[in-house]
Amino acid sequence: MPKVLILADLGQENYHVGDEAMGIAAQVALEERGFETYIATRSTDHSRAYIRSAQGYIETLVFPGEPARREEYLEEVRACLSGARVAREISEFIHHVSAMDGILIAGGGNMNSVFGWLLYERAAYALVAEHFGIPLVISGQSIGPVLTDRDERTLAELLSVAQLVGMREQTSFDRVRALGIDVRHCVDDATFYSVGQRNLPHAPDFTLPSDYICATFTNLSDSEVQTIAVLLDDIYRRYGFTTVLVQHKGMPGEALDDIIVARRIAEWMTSPCLVLPILHADSTVAIHQGAHLNFSNRYHPGVFSLAAGVPYVALIPDAFTDIRIAGLMAHYGVEGFAVSQELIAEVAGQALTEAIERREDITAHLQSRSRELAIFSVSWWDAVASELRGQRASVGLMDLGPAPTFEVGDWSEQNTARRAKVAQVSLSETLAHAHHDRERSWADYRAAHPTARVPGQPLVSVIIPAYNAAHTIGDQLECLSRQKSAPNFEVIISDNGSTDELVTAVEPYWNRLNVRIVDSSQIQGVSHARNVGIQESQCDFIMICDADDFVSQGWVRAMYDAMCTYPDAYVLGQYLYISDEGGLRLQHPEVQRLFTEPKWQDVFIQDPDPSAPIETHFFIGGGSLAFRREAGLQLRGFDSSYTRGGDDWDFFARARLAGMRQVEAYGAAIAYRISHSPAQQLKRQRFYGLNDVLVTRRFPAQVQTDTSVIKQMPVLLKTPYRLARYRDLETRVKIFSDLGYALGILQGTILYRALRRIPRPVLMKENQP
Repeated sequence: MPKVLILADLGQENYHVGDEAMGIAAQVALEERGFETYIATRSTDHSRAYIRSAQGYIETLVFPGEPARREEYLEEVRACLSGARVAREISEFIHHVSAMDGILIAGGGNMNSVFGWLLYERAAYALVAEHFGIPLVISGQSIGPVLTDRDERTLAELLSVAQLVGMREQTSFDRVRALGIDVRHCVDDATFYSVGQRNLPHAPDFTLPSDYICATFTNLSDSEVQTIAVLLDDIYRRYGFTTVLVQHKGMPGEALDDIIVARRIAEWMTSPCLVLPILHADSTVAIHQGAHLNFSNRYHPGVFSLAAGVPYVALIPDAFTDIRIAGLMAHYGVEGFAVSQELIAEVAGQALTEAIERREDITAHLQSRSRELAIFSVSWWDAVASELRGQRASVGLMDLGPAPTFEVGDWSEQNTARRAKVAQVSLSETLAHAHHDRERSWADYRAAHPTARVPGQPLVSVIIPAYNAAHTIGDQLECLSRQKSAPNFEVIISDNGSTDELVTAVEPYWNRLNVRIVDSSQIQGVSHARNVGIQESQCDFIMICDADDFVSQGWVRAMYDAMCTYPDAYVLGQYLYISDEGGLRLQHPEVQRLFTEPKWQDVFIQDPDPSAPIETHFFIGGGSLAFRREAGLQLRGFDSSYTRGGDDWDFFARARLAGMRQVEAYGAAIAYRISHSPAQQLKRQRFYGLNDVLVTRRFPAQVQTDTSVIKQMPVLLKTPYRLARYRDLETRVKIFSDLGYALGILQGTILYRALRRIPRPVLMKENQP
């Protein structure tokens, strides 16, 4: 039986009915579909006592509230997955989560910057899921509306890992779709909660009135408390309904949270009322569903009541509440009963009156829609179960169709306009506060940790040497812009004296990548261009690729993970050759295959041994290379005495002599252009042969390529015959390639062996930063 872990904001110090209901409902739905369920919780004792039915409970990773610290904490999780030593609770968390066959992030409305620690907690689960290949499903969520730029990037990375993503209202659905995520519109996970018989400690015995309305409120001013008390008294006077004040959040046996507001309302009321303490979700859901009407500024009272055909009048205080509650009510077509909290005195009474007097019509409308949603809910949980088993479920999943609108009275016009205005002002103010909070948090953090990284500063510099590369660099930048799960990185384009439209080719990526162009035209050659890029970087990690290749979508991540795991190594990616007949683009089928499905994910490690030759398993070179910047500076970069090749092998040899090991990360694949022009291949291979002789002369023990002229003589002698016999382009490219390399070996043998004209190395100056 597959084991699935459920995360749903459970085990909080204060009992939260909606969070508990979503977690329990998800657990029941998956157990009915044959899963062994485990609960991720802040308190295993709490959840064992209140949920009872799961097979096991694990401690979740509780993220700090401060923006700076939670961002750093997520990077610690990422580092731990790469093999770094971090806090014990992180490694234990990863150990427990990695033992699961699937992960479900169940419903919740806190994937935003206001409650950012919950967003980052969920992001940690996504990192583990991606690292270990565990199916991840995200169900019944709301996001935003307040998200800083950093938090939105974290959110997008989290969502992109999931096999199935469900948003529980239209605003969140639209925003996630705008991020380029494949998303489904669904309902809240607790919509069809199955009521049980569980109780919280200190639960009292009570008897409900025969006819009652439920009222649940939080965060009310004194004037709002008094107005609500008057409205509830009026309902009793006119219709005879007693008020039952039900709590949604609180501590069993203590006067905290909602019950404080409830008691304030009760003190102002003159009619009979029943004030209940915080109760288990089982009891709370049953009370809401048995009411004549629900009146609240909380979300889940509406979830419970509307599904049962009970009218719900909501008060909307801000943008955060608006997207969730109005989105919920839109599932039933009754969003007209969502009233701006600013209009309690003017409009709320009219909404309550209409809801009570038209209850029969409203109930029939709600029950009809509820039956449709129940069918959809079964389809949704079947799809969730399929995805958690690693099976695609998109074919069998129903669409959540629109609900017919229940028309309300003329009072709604004023209300709709006020709600929109309040939401706009609220969103603007809260977003400004979130940005300010993050800036303040990082300022405090830097003051306490003077060596800490500046917020937003990249961890990695990807250096691209470029000379007249305007016609190819756009594809490489496009590849870099699509990297999956990459650490924060910048792109440094080292312009080696281009005379084409390089800047124009880069312009489309200014807003998609952290990219800058630096001048390296002082010395011609790729080695100098790479060295300037290294010197311009302020990051700890350097990655190098070429302007005319294509990096796979996991290239940055694979290289970064290898550098973190093997800090004393230089890392090489895998080259896959693709023939370029002129005009090779990212859309080419072979490039797309590499980009989306790299062949190998394993890593080969060669321990440092200065006396042993550098061992290679796939063609490797400087066009897919990574190392720590400090090591690159100590090696003084690349040797500019080489012309068009050879400097990478020289770098590897010096790295080995410095005690660095070689790591080949095959998941970091690149598509390497091989020119289909015989003349170009002749020229390219001649330089390769020439430089192979030079590097083997300098490092005979480390680079043991066979560069003897004797081996190349048959190639030289047979070339006229092969050219006369073979006329097809592919064979002629091979002939000229072999000829070019042989000529390079001959030229190098004369220059570097016979005449001993070995050039002096041209490295970075030792005083470079």
